[in-house]
Amino acid sequence: MFALIARVKNLLLSPGTEWDVIDREAAQPTQLLLRYVAPLAAIPAVAILIGLSVLGVQVGGQWYRAPVLEVALSALVFFALSIVGVLVFATIINWLAPKFGAARSYRQAFKVSAYSITAAMVAGVLAVAPALHIFALLGATYSLYLLFVGTPKVMHAQEKSAVNYSIVATFAAIVLALLVGLATMAAAAPSGNLFPQLPHIPALWGAAPEPLPAAGVSTEAAPLPASAGSLSAGGGGVVTGGDLRAAAPQKLAGLNRVSVGVERSGLEGQRTVNVEAEYRDGRRQILLQVLYSRTIAQRLGFGGPSTSEFDRETADGYSRRRRVGDAIVVEEWNNISQTGSYGRLVEDRFYVKASGGGGVSPEDLRRAVELFGQATLAQVEAES
Repeated sequence: MFALIARVKNLLLSPGTEWDVIDREAAQPTQLLLRYVAPLAAIPAVAILIGLSVLGVQVGGQWYRAPVLEVALSALVFFALSIVGVLVFATIINWLAPKFGAARSYRQAFKVSAYSITAAMVAGVLAVAPALHIFALLGATYSLYLLFVGTPKVMHAQEKSAVNYSIVATFAAIVLALLVGLATMAAAAPSGNLFPQLPHIPALWGAAPEPLPAAGVSTEAAPLPASAGSLSAGGGGVVTGGDLRAAAPQKLAGLNRVSVGVERSGLEGQRTVNVEAEYRDGRRQILLQVLYSRTIAQRLGFGGPSTSEFDRETADGYSRRRRVGDAIVVEEWNNISQTGSYGRLVEDRFYVKASGGGGVSPEDLRRAVELFGQATLAQVEAES
């Protein structure tokens, strides 16, 4: 471990001198792969997992986390392809050698390939925070510089061809890196976009996200009537206690429910109830949330008679907040990512929101929210 850290430090701070040292070493490819390449490739892989599934990302003022298994797969694929990329790139460098007056030597070529990724892999730790991704890109750029310096030194190209060898190797590295990135996205998320499927982190009101299950009503059904008096659990009847999960229908917009959960927090008489359910079919996904709290309007930042209304449209989509009867409706939609949300605040105590993307429409989101009538929300309050 100390040897690895020393090698990283020396390559980053004095690459010219360190490449001369590397040139004289007799390290075997297998040894380098296990002791150097694999540990470094694990850095961005772990950072991706932590950044997307543990910390989450902020989009449109809301926090999202990607499903752990999906991101873990993406990170694992990235790790494996990084290893394969080093092996393939070593082969390319070795194949190019005679064209620039250098002798072929896979061992030397592998040293160039293995050590040139150092800066990019170390900078990969910044993948934990989207705001730092620009610095990770700088790390990748510095890796290209390491490659440019190291290729002629380790492969012993003729002096008149050394620069051309470095240039060709650098372009080959860029192309290979792009292929690794595209292959990672294609293998781990066929949509090429994890985030239309991300679960919502309700950071605005401080409630921890809970996965969900629930009841058998589809979005094709009419909104629940005010006289219903209870939550519909697929077959009717009063739903109590933990059965508040049954407030979430088994299907929304033709999507099957994949998770459901209920969370209660706070003291008796002042509790917050949060019901969340996720629906998914391939890329199409909807996250449904039903929230009851006497202070929800304060936490959301709107509610009461002084709430402002707005209607903004751009080429990319729209953002609206308006009064509909005694409710406040908030809508957002992005035409580029095809994602959005529809929320409704009633009596400054009940907030029902559906967000999603990947093929669902704004109308799907609206109908999902309108499943919850006055009596349904009153039942949620009664169970708080």
